Amino acid sequence: MVHHYHGSPIWGDAGSVCKIAVTGAGSFISFERPDQINLSLEVAIKIAIDNGAFSHWRKNNSDRSDWTGFYQWLMRFYHHEKTEFFVIPDVIEGGEEENDRLIRELPSIFRDKAAPVWHLHESLERLVRLCEEWPRVCFGSSGQYAAIRTARWHRRMSKAFTEIYIKRQLRTKIHGLRMLDGRVLGNYPLDTADSTNLACNVPKTEQKYPELTLQLRALGCSELQVREGRCAVLKHAIESVTPPTIEQWINRAAQAA
Repeated sequence: MVHHYHGSPIWGDAGSVCKIAVTGAGSFISFERPDQINLSLEVAIKIAIDNGAFSHWRKNNSDRSDWTGFYQWLMRFYHHEKTEFFVIPDVIEGGEEENDRLIRELPSIFRDKAAPVWHLHESLERLVRLCEEWPRVCFGSSGQYAAIRTARWHRRMSKAFTEIYIKRQLRTKIHGLRMLDGRVLGNYPLDTADSTNLACNVPKTEQKYPELTLQLRALGCSELQVREGRCAVLKHAIESVTPPTIEQWINRAAQAA
């Protein structure tokens, strides 16, 4: 069972660092930066494909208006046995109606591996509806819940899982977008989660975990070996945390009540 999906690209000597990151794990590939998708298909256990909506919005300060190119590109990888799921196109600035429209516009040939996004600021009614209609739903932090791990964010996550798993007794798989942090993954019954933690932090040899860099250099490692070593250590730390099962989370919630 693959719980951890590492976002790419992760650079270093034609992909040697990326190989360390996704070997024996999942790879989360963005339509905005699919540079290492072929490498991931070779060495990862599974891959998941992100529509790149957030990256596009952050770069252009606007939502993508035409998703034809995304679906044309997706067709090349959709039927690969390692492709587990993909994120249905969504909009960052739009409301529930616009996101529902994008779901309705999903070509039927892609439905089996498609996962819609429920944004945390959206209604719980929409969450329930999505979970009743789809085997997997992605949780995206947004609006007043955009900052992960705040008290407000934790309350919203607990309320969402209570609604679908306790009140409705649904068993939809949930993917946490940008939720691979152990302080998140270890506390919620996410089936899968992704983050760009390795892609962001491995190259920051002096800014992030400099003590690890010093230890590797003391061993005589080259700069490439330093990055590879940092990747291996940070990956192990991330993957040492696994999510509770739905039943375990329900029991914890009952004990805390």
